[in-house]
Amino acid sequence: MRIIAGLYKGFSLHSFPGNDIRPTPSKVREAVFDILGVRIIESDFLDLFAGTGAVGIEALSRGAKRVTFVEVNRKAIEIIKKNLIKISHNDFNDILTKDYFQAFKIINSQQRKYDIIFLDPPFNKNYSLKSLQEIEKRHIIKKNGIVVIQHQINETLPGNFQRLICLKEKRYGKSKVTFFRYQE
Repeated sequence: MRIIAGLYKGFSLHSFPGNDIRPTPSKVREAVFDILGVRIIESDFLDLFAGTGAVGIEALSRGAKRVTFVEVNRKAIEIIKKNLIKISHNDFNDILTKDYFQAFKIINSQQRKYDIIFLDPPFNKNYSLKSLQEIEKRHIIKKNGIVVIQHQINETLPGNFQRLICLKEKRYGKSKVTFFRYQE
């Protein structure tokens, strides 16, 4: 797994052994960041269900100001830390070893808001809809912020929520990537 573009282009990242973590394929990462374009520059970015941290590190490489990594698996957290050290980013203050629900509570209590939230929850666990509902409920995204969710191809998400408006949906193999914009 390599960083696709930006400051750390070509850096090889540590990956997770086995099938416990399903990394976001480089083709999908590239497509997502191409769609996000210059929005990534100087953004506050939340990598939810971070796995190895590849998406968040790609965001740093492309100019994100700050990335918060949320991952419950302690082995994956160690890989995120190794990957951050590899790119000489040794600030681990933005790593939350929590499940998504606990992380939302912490982020909300700190009154933090993000420009972009990327989530790639485990498939077959019904986390996609619950996560989107919590993002909207807890107001952890800035006005006109973007939520990007990678989910199963057969999982249908509502086109709109109260404040999250679906912008587009793209299919990549056995998964979809859906983009929402937050409107107050």
